[in-house]
Amino acid sequence: MASVCVVVLDPDLAPRDQTAWAFTSEDDAVAVARFLNTRLGRGDQVAWVEVVPLARKLNQKVLRYLDYVTELD
Repeated sequence: MASVCVVVLDPDLAPRDQTAWAFTSEDDAVAVARFLNTRLGRGDQVAWVEVVPLARKLNQKVLRYLDYVTELD
């Protein structure tokens, strides 16, 4: 099953619209989370990776998010 790797940043450190980033590569997501933890966390975990499987039917909220990400690219 296809999946998306999402880097989640502690919402106390970022505005609401900048607390998650989606990647198709888990290695890329892990690298970004590691960078954020090193630079912002100073030893504490402030970012982590969640693997989100893509279901056959995506709800409207997910579709809007994917459309938004596509527009940014």
